[in-house]
Amino acid sequence: MSGTLLDTNVLSELVRPKPEPRVVAFVRAAADPYISVLTLHEIAYSVQRAPNPVRRTRLTSWLASMRKQFDGRIIALDADIAEHGGRLRAAADAAGSPSDPLDALIAACAHARGLAVATRNVRHFAGFGVDLVDPWKAP
Repeated sequence: MSGTLLDTNVLSELVRPKPEPRVVAFVRAAADPYISVLTLHEIAYSVQRAPNPVRRTRLTSWLASMRKQFDGRIIALDADIAEHGGRLRAAADAAGSPSDPLDALIAACAHARGLAVATRNVRHFAGFGVDLVDPWKAP
């Protein structure tokens, strides 16, 4: 693998009041990491559900800045990725590891670009045959 796709939980950690230093160091050291368009979906969903309007406004600005920061490195869904994600999900289900559809699609995005997935939820991606790294456990 020659690069990294950052899962939603990695990006969300960066906006916490006291982010985990290992995650911050991992993201800073990553050479041109990618995100999936699905991560934008998950973050926008969480932002809109934030009960505090001040926090919601701050997170909305953060989301906009993230789109700029990752411009050109946001993997969009296309027919090939959608089909591959469906196959990954079905294979995981058949192996006795039911999976979340968004995780299967994020894994398919990583497969499409030859990227490892950086996530805290390694067990969610374990059945998809994608290289994984947990920034919370990174040296």
